Formats: sequence, structure tokens, C-alpha cells
Amino acid sequence: MEATYFRNQLRAYSVVLGVLKAESEDDFCINCIGLEGAITKVEKGLKKLKLELANLAAPEEDKKDIATRIDELSQQVGNIPLGKGPT
Repeated sequence: MEATYFRNQLRAYSVVLGVLKAESEDDFCINCIGLEGAITKVEKGLKKLKLELANLAAPEEDKKDIATRIDELSQQVGNIPLGKGPT
């Protein structure tokens, strides 16, 4: 795999996070089961991407930059508010 693959994946995750944040601000969707599932899927995807990063044949500086971006996105996912669930 190349560093470009990881950068493209991170671009896609940035877009997905934007959508999830927008949906979480909607009173209707904050209690949506689908939102919680989507957040969980993104968290797992970022963890998998970070594990795959160990196999990247690239300079350590590139790997460090990518790992930092993955950590930033993971933190953003953790900050997305969720409701108490459907009642």
C-alpha cells in the first residue's frame, strides 16, 4: 500500500464525519439508532486503518503524519453527541 491510499481514505472519513456531525445536530436524528451504528462503524474503520499503517512501506515522517490525522479523526468521532436512544 502507498501513503496515497491512506490519505484518500482519510479524506473520505473527513466527509463522513461532516455528515455525522450535521445529523447529530438534528433533534430527530440524535436519537436515531442508525447514527450510533454509523459512528461505531467509523470508529472501527479508523482503528483498522491505523493497524494497516504499520505495514506501510513509507518514510517514518509520512507514517507519523498519517497516524496523527487518524488520531484527530478518532477524537472527532468520539465528540459526536448521541441521544439516549429511541423511547
